[in-house]
Amino acid sequence: GQGIDVALFTPATDGNVREDVILCVGRLSRVKDHPTLIRAFPLLPENFRLVILGATAGAPDEAYLAELRKLIAELKIGDRVVFEKPVPPTELPAHFRSCTVHVNLTPAGFGDKVAWEAMSCGRPCLVANADFAETLGDTRDALLFKTGDSADLAAKLTAVLAQTPAARAAIGLYQRTQVERLHSLPRLADRVLAEISQCRVRR
Repeated sequence: GQGIDVALFTPATDGNVREDVILCVGRLSRVKDHPTLIRAFPLLPENFRLVILGATAGAPDEAYLAELRKLIAELKIGDRVVFEKPVPPTELPAHFRSCTVHVNLTPAGFGDKVAWEAMSCGRPCLVANADFAETLGDTRDALLFKTGDSADLAAKLTAVLAQTPAARAAIGLYQRTQVERLHSLPRLADRVLAEISQCRVRR
């Protein structure tokens, strides 16, 4: 399992939230499926900016990034899409806290704790991976979109963005409590100790 440092990834306390930023954090790799988000973006209100924060690792990723830039140019949204360089883990919380929503496009079968980190910071996080269903809990129908489906993602994003800042904050804080309950480091430690105890019992 992947435990989340909920003492590091905490919600904003100063109310400094940008209400016009859609954030996507993660390696610039083909499995992350950025094209689905880029194609959904023109279907959203024009006052929003898309910030993609992540690094490439090798020639395949560089080629993928070039494809993303070409797609952005074709869709004529280059003035509203920004690629930002990766930051140390300790600086990620500030980025999560200040966005309107976070989007994670990693499909089922691939672990990606970035989504849990975003949720832990109290911002709504939309995900494509059905493995997050338990964490999403009551927000599953609103925040889980179909993998590779730009129209579905755009519809879910539009609905979340149409809510009041207070309503989005409530969604984010609910997700925060879910991460604390299910994926915090203390919770992971408890599970590991329980597994060790079970192994001893079976011997």
